[in-house]
Amino acid sequence: MVTVALNGHQRGSALVDPDSLFSTLRERDLMIRQVLRGVLPPTALLAAVLSATTAEAAAPCTPFDGPGEWRSCLDVSVHLAEAPALGREARLDIDLRTTLNQSDVQLDVSLPAGLEWVQTPAGLTSHTVASAAPTDRGRAHHATGTSHVVEDTPLRLTGRVRAVAEGAAQIQVVARAGVESDRGSAFLTVGAQRSQHGIAVSEGTTRAAATPTSAHPHLRHKPAGDVAATLGTACATGTWGYVDHDGIARISPNAKVWAYDDDTSGPDDLLATGLTDANGQFRLCYENTDEDGSGQDVYVRVATENAHWIIRNGRSRKPYSFYTDVVPNAGAAVEFGTVRPADPAMMRGVEAFDTMNAAWNWTPGACWDARDTTCRQGKINWAPDSTDGTYYSLQENAVHLAAEDPDSNILVLHEFGHAIMDDVYEDDFPPAPNCSPHYITKTSSTGCAWTEGFATWYGVAVLGDPTFRWPGGRTLDLEGPTWGTPNWDNGDAVEGRVLGAMIDLYDTANEPGDTCAENPAGPLWTTFLGHVSDTFRQFWAHRAADGYDVGPNALSCLYHNTIDY
Repeated sequence: MVTVALNGHQRGSALVDPDSLFSTLRERDLMIRQVLRGVLPPTALLAAVLSATTAEAAAPCTPFDGPGEWRSCLDVSVHLAEAPALGREARLDIDLRTTLNQSDVQLDVSLPAGLEWVQTPAGLTSHTVASAAPTDRGRAHHATGTSHVVEDTPLRLTGRVRAVAEGAAQIQVVARAGVESDRGSAFLTVGAQRSQHGIAVSEGTTRAAATPTSAHPHLRHKPAGDVAATLGTACATGTWGYVDHDGIARISPNAKVWAYDDDTSGPDDLLATGLTDANGQFRLCYENTDEDGSGQDVYVRVATENAHWIIRNGRSRKPYSFYTDVVPNAGAAVEFGTVRPADPAMMRGVEAFDTMNAAWNWTPGACWDARDTTCRQGKINWAPDSTDGTYYSLQENAVHLAAEDPDSNILVLHEFGHAIMDDVYEDDFPPAPNCSPHYITKTSSTGCAWTEGFATWYGVAVLGDPTFRWPGGRTLDLEGPTWGTPNWDNGDAVEGRVLGAMIDLYDTANEPGDTCAENPAGPLWTTFLGHVSDTFRQFWAHRAADGYDVGPNALSCLYHNTIDY
């Protein structure tokens, strides 16, 4: 998870040294020049001073160890004493730790509709909200409030929950303290007589009444392999889809599909295979004569894979497969209708697959790296109860996602943006010092700002939306910030400034000082493909070597994002 940094300065009763309000004198002078050139209004300089004198200082701290790229000085863990069967209760423990000296931590503990509060943790207030997310099944029960946590003194909050409906359930805790945040989850599957910790993978499908639509209609469909053969005496047809995190029925193109004949003895016969098309539809044709002379007993399998990307279980490393019911003696035509996962907990995996499909449609070329002749498959590890995220592994060449990460399309694409860079740079990933933790709005290093800024830019370019949307609904505008924007550091060691510069180079929503508008899959992508750049400054030099615009107009778009070359 990405956290949003808040830039601040220590409050005090002494007079304020104006130069201390800026990280360097050069930053102050650049801002004054911006005002004098008429690009920045004089009020922006005053706003920067006022925000600097009133913002709270961010205390130094040591992040907790962990596998994810988003390490934090907060740590939250969730433990359910037992997995309660339907109608039964269980104790819920929430443990908080911090390496901050002391901090008021804002907490949001959420239960899906299948659970309810018997007793909320001390100091938290409960309320129920409607929710369209499939995993919430109509509503979510929240308990929110603030707890005070002291360094090296763990705090435990305890409550009680009751199981009121069968099925998968995720208890999620989000903790925030200024710039720091962490989240933790407990998973269970509620049964009538017996429940279990974790969420079991379900391979069933169900027919859907709603007509699904494309989640990314602005992108032109690009097949990720061969479509199914359409010759044969019989055909199995249907549409594959899912319900997204907003509760909207969607199609899922480029998913691999197989038609099988269900045999009572021996392995089932493969009849035909292919991919779902631009509308999520499949048409698998075959000869309709079984070995015994009767018609084929047909079912269809759909999987979250194709030759170019795979959403796979992080433990088994296998894709998720979903099976329709068998249609006996199917005849010349069998229509399965619109089918999707029967278990709401599995929708996120299919949504992640469709997000990757958007990336495939946008990315130029026949491979993720258009120069490759042998394509690298994009690997995404995910499970409905995964806590192994959120990061890209250079050792595995695989993205690792936590259970709720697919709710944020840009978070998925940010992590895959690292995979794209690793692929294009032939596993020569740039050094990125001072990058854990890292924040969109804060200074890290020029290497970190480049690798992280590029990764988020890739997601923005794919989605056509310059907004970071975290799981749970929190957002951050990525395109608007400029000189004097409160809580933003300046320069090319800030990933959000690198990101903003790349956005402004191609977007058509121009502000004063931003007059650039080029194809994001043109000069920006071509220079990225042709060089190994360790920093944005080096990328800019490579862009110049490629003959693309690095003149006053392009530089003004960088300057609008506080980068002065």
